[in-house]
Amino acid sequence: MTDISGIGQGKISLNTEPLAQRLQRRSPEFSERLKSAVLEVNANQNIGDESIEEVIQGKMGIHEGMMALSKANTSLKLLAQVRNKVMTAYKEVMNMQV
Repeated sequence: MTDISGIGQGKISLNTEPLAQRLQRRSPEFSERLKSAVLEVNANQNIGDESIEEVIQGKMGIHEGMMALSKANTSLKLLAQVRNKVMTAYKEVMNMQV
């Protein structure tokens, strides 16, 4: 068996790390992630639309066109599910008694 090396080496604990450095490492806010997800879904929908036209014109094979449409469909369904979960969570928070 080999020893596990590197654990704790070079890492800064959140307890000793300055606030400014923690804020720099912070992941994007939820609204920014949601906006980028909507833009990505929109881009996938546009690619799907373009692929339909290319299949009709004979510039793209039907398999590639169907894959683009499937990707666009899946990303749209995923975004709709995320929206549903967010709306459910929002309603639960609004119904909480303070």
